[in-house]
Amino acid sequence: MHIWTEGEILYVAGAWREGTMRNEGVAKMGYYPTPLTMMMKIKSRLTCTGACRLMDPCCGEGDALAELASMSSGFESMTYGIELDGHRAQAAQDKIHHVVHCGYERARVEQASMQLLFLNPPYDAQSGLGGLEMRKELIFLRDLSKLLAPDGVLVFVIPRYTLGPEMVNALFQRFTNLAVYRFDDDEYQAFRQVVIFGQRRKKNLTSAKALSDTERQMKNEMLMFGKDMEQSMPYLDEPDGRMWLVPPAVDIAVPILFRGYVLDEAELCLDLAQSDVFKIADNLLLSTDAQASLKRPLLPFRRTHMATLISAGALNGAVGVGADRHMVVGMTRKIVNRDIVRNEDGSETVIDTESYVTAVRTIQPDGTILDLQ
Repeated sequence: MHIWTEGEILYVAGAWREGTMRNEGVAKMGYYPTPLTMMMKIKSRLTCTGACRLMDPCCGEGDALAELASMSSGFESMTYGIELDGHRAQAAQDKIHHVVHCGYERARVEQASMQLLFLNPPYDAQSGLGGLEMRKELIFLRDLSKLLAPDGVLVFVIPRYTLGPEMVNALFQRFTNLAVYRFDDDEYQAFRQVVIFGQRRKKNLTSAKALSDTERQMKNEMLMFGKDMEQSMPYLDEPDGRMWLVPPAVDIAVPILFRGYVLDEAELCLDLAQSDVFKIADNLLLSTDAQASLKRPLLPFRRTHMATLISAGALNGAVGVGADRHMVVGMTRKIVNRDIVRNEDGSETVIDTESYVTAVRTIQPDGTILDLQ
């Protein structure tokens, strides 16, 4: 069994965390959801005016997302969670509307479909091409920001020391109205967690020159907080009056793509029902005008008209009155005529010619069946 030493990775709130457990000599794996007291203070910074979609890609047992969703208790908002651990994913189903059991990389989620993204990612570094390391917090931010609709709100919980130039630049490229706050002292000691709020830009910035003066000032403050860990920074309940409005979803009643990488039977049936190919087959195989009926003509049918309608099956049914009443069924038959042609070399060539003839089948009261051509 591996002994986790100080500074190694912990599993917190459904994701890996760096740090040590307090009151213990070594760190070890465990499940440590974001404290409810911090979630309530995060929620106090948010407001909404209509039903919206909220997502947590590391949802654990769903408590954090359920708490955030309670801010829109007056609306029919929808919650979406992704969880790698099977037991926690099952537990989250009691608190979150839609849960998939897999890593976010293997989930299929419609882009720009969420109005709020609660992002509490793995706290770790990951090796990439050429052996270069990149913070997982940054990878999650880059990969998942595209799921937010324009003006959607980001709630980003990360360690303070990750606020380096690469992380801060990525934030300001994708988000506006950014601000950062720290956890309370008792919760801050373990992982030095901070919460970043922001709103998704309609289009990513391609140059820092496009930043406003206020954004440049905020960017410099974030860089300073990440560089100097002793620099004083505001707490979550700082009375600065700043709030973030979660925009309402314009089509909350319309289902969105939210699937795991392994389809179960229910998901497969839903995908088939929504498939364009299935709809085409449905139109071809099933009549969409089952209630169609012939209208009374302006002039009486001629004999040829009647024969055509009966053979086409348009006038199937009972005909006549009393003892003369009988059933009429129209039909079409294929007839194959075979001709054998003898060739000059003595061989034979068989030629089959297909033709179709219409017929009317009558069923008399005594059970006699007659076919008329």
